[in-house]
Amino acid sequence: MASLALAQGMLAGWNANRAEHQVLRGRVAGDLQSGFWELSATKQRLRAWSLRALIGADHAPGDGEMLRLRMAATIDRLQRLSAEADRMDREAGVGSAEGPARDETLALLESSVVALKEPIAEINRRGPTRDARTAWAAIESVFDRGAGRDLRELLNQRIETEAEILKRARAAADRSLERVALMTTATAVLLGLTALVLAFYFARALRRPLAEMSAVAKAFEQGQLTHRMPAGGYREFARFGDSINRMAEELLARREQEAGARAQLEVQVAARTRELEAALGELRQAETRRRQLLGDISHELRTPTTAIRGEAEVALRGGAKAAETYREALSRISQASRQMGTLIEDLLMMARSDAEVLYLDLTDLDANAPLEEALAGASSMARQRDLKLSVAVDPAPAMVRGDGQRLQQIMALLLDNALRYSARGGKVTVTAGPHPDAPGTWRLRIANGGVGVAPEDLPRVFERGFRAANARAHRPDGTGLGLSIARALAERQGGTVSLESSEAEGTVATLSLPLTGALASVA
Repeated sequence: MASLALAQGMLAGWNANRAEHQVLRGRVAGDLQSGFWELSATKQRLRAWSLRALIGADHAPGDGEMLRLRMAATIDRLQRLSAEADRMDREAGVGSAEGPARDETLALLESSVVALKEPIAEINRRGPTRDARTAWAAIESVFDRGAGRDLRELLNQRIETEAEILKRARAAADRSLERVALMTTATAVLLGLTALVLAFYFARALRRPLAEMSAVAKAFEQGQLTHRMPAGGYREFARFGDSINRMAEELLARREQEAGARAQLEVQVAARTRELEAALGELRQAETRRRQLLGDISHELRTPTTAIRGEAEVALRGGAKAAETYREALSRISQASRQMGTLIEDLLMMARSDAEVLYLDLTDLDANAPLEEALAGASSMARQRDLKLSVAVDPAPAMVRGDGQRLQQIMALLLDNALRYSARGGKVTVTAGPHPDAPGTWRLRIANGGVGVAPEDLPRVFERGFRAANARAHRPDGTGLGLSIARALAERQGGTVSLESSEAEGTVATLSLPLTGALASVA
């Protein structure tokens, strides 16, 4: 059966190759015919262009040379196709005189196209002529005559010849395909009958052992390793059944061992994972609380401590002063001490509760009052840093709903930032009053000409712990917590804190608070 199939396959392959050759030859013949048609059509278009140019009709000057080059390209393609057709005929053992005749025609047409270059250029240079008939006759001789032969008739004959060749090639390809189809059908029928006979024989011989093997495979697939193949049968199948049964017994024993070990390991892993997750969670929470507590303490205690030191140094500087001067300095020191005590209590409460929840004593108050206290503390720092503090506050009461101490804390933080990030000898401008563009809102603006914030850093200035590169260079000891705390306190009291900055012009910090109902309507 194998020899028969091999012989039939070889014969079918030979027929298929023959049919493929005929199909490809027909395709080349078709391409040759269409190429000669295209060459004829382009030649006619070039004739029409020449006539329009000679009589002065509408025409594009560059079309003549373009059409001539297109004819040259078509002739070049036809020459390649002609060579391909000759090669295929030689491979098929077909001798034909059509190849030399075709090559001769293409050579005459190629020389004609080359000869047209100068007349076309002359037409473009000379333009329309009065004696168009004489000029056309001269050009027409180049169009239609070559080596003493009529090129137009020669081209038409070539088209007819290629059409006949295409017809013969297609007929030969159809015959080859019919032979291939017949051979394929006969082979398929013969092989099918042989396969049916063999299948019937082997099906009868192998049905029972294959059914037993299939049953064992399905049982193993479902995990039933206790299933066994029956003993006996053909020798090969008997040996195979014994091997399968021994393998099943070994797999069953290993499965039981692995199941016990896996169950024990899963229990241990689950318990250990829970312990590690709990420990890791506790460590992360403890580390977070520690970092936040230390950061808050270091930043929040720095501002009142600086105010106390500044007031004390101013009071001790120079000679003796009036008792009232000392009383005012001690009063501000006492107030800063109370503020520091309150901050310590709040920070300890945050650490104990692990939540940033601050108690706010919200009352109706004049926003100018905490601003005056914050300005009083900032004045000392401004004098120390040789900064000019310019203040313009609307004297009219600005009643807001808030916690006076927390408002003073916000204002002190913003003033502290403005002063610390200003160069010595610079100026910090503070303006406060009703918002000109938002009725019902009180606004505090603090502007300096300091280091500023880069545009790429500005969206992150309110993140806890973030400090821009120029800020770290100007003041290495900062923690990046002040603006975050100021915004959080402002939002808890219904207000907002925003920042506008550029590295060339400094920074403007804005605190906005809603006025209470009565005053808001008046504003």
